[in-house]
Amino acid sequence: MRKSYTSTLRLVVIMLVFATSLDGFGQSTSSDTSQYYRIQTQNGRVEGRIVKEDARELEVIKSDGTRVIIPTYAVQMRTVIRNPKALGPIIHPTRYLYAPSAIPLKKGEGYLNMIYFLLIQAQYGITDNVSIGMTTTPILMPTFVNVKYGGKIGEDLYASFGGQMGKLFYGDDESLGLLFANLTYGDKEANVTLNTGYGFYTRSNEQLPIIEVSGLYQTSPKVSLVGEFWVLLHQNTSPTIIGGPALRINALKNGFVDIGVLSVAFSETVDNGYYDNVNRVYVPVIEEERNAYWPIPFISLGITF
Repeated sequence: MRKSYTSTLRLVVIMLVFATSLDGFGQSTSSDTSQYYRIQTQNGRVEGRIVKEDARELEVIKSDGTRVIIPTYAVQMRTVIRNPKALGPIIHPTRYLYAPSAIPLKKGEGYLNMIYFLLIQAQYGITDNVSIGMTTTPILMPTFVNVKYGGKIGEDLYASFGGQMGKLFYGDDESLGLLFANLTYGDKEANVTLNTGYGFYTRSNEQLPIIEVSGLYQTSPKVSLVGEFWVLLHQNTSPTIIGGPALRINALKNGFVDIGVLSVAFSETVDNGYYDNVNRVYVPVIEEERNAYWPIPFISLGITF
């Protein structure tokens, strides 16, 4: 177990060092990397670089080049933020490694993901709030239809709900699916999402509540840190826990690759029964065993359009 922990820690450190090196490469442009501020005033909020300040007023240049003069007395709070113009747009903000964010696709936008070169995800925005898609494999087993409705509901706050439903096999009469609702706080370049879900399979009576937390932080125009953490709340055994960190690398203008490490911890029931020679009966002894596997390499390829 100690050796596995050391291996995982070494991989995470290597990934972070790699992200830092790419960050330096990505910043070798002429983009403005000056301090960027979010300034809360009596009448709203302004974001930009402060180019002039005295006792009477602030002069701010916004990311679109607009100059704004703010009286000092009107400033309620100022916060240093990252310069989105220096980082550039992030190409895939609506999904993490597998879980969705609440940030919606715009009408006409879409993406195609391939996880482990086996699990294929595709999604397309039919309006600015509604998207539909499919999750499947090269042999079309299993196959799910995806639906998501989402939008912005407040300052740096998004909400969405939706689900996946489909079949495990061609001739299977039963349905398998997942319903979810989530909240995302932040912007497209830095955010955290809380997902709640309910998994079901019509052949089984087990209820499967799910809690999942995801996050994304863009470190440079080419690299973002991504992470997911799943808790599957089984009825009859301890929760299954899945998750880990990854790097999202913008390998092409509209293409990316996710490289990471995951861990899985789950319980299973084991019959450690014995035969009672005196009474000549079998005595079942059902026990729960906890299993953990890590590190598990993760890779995903994707394009956006």
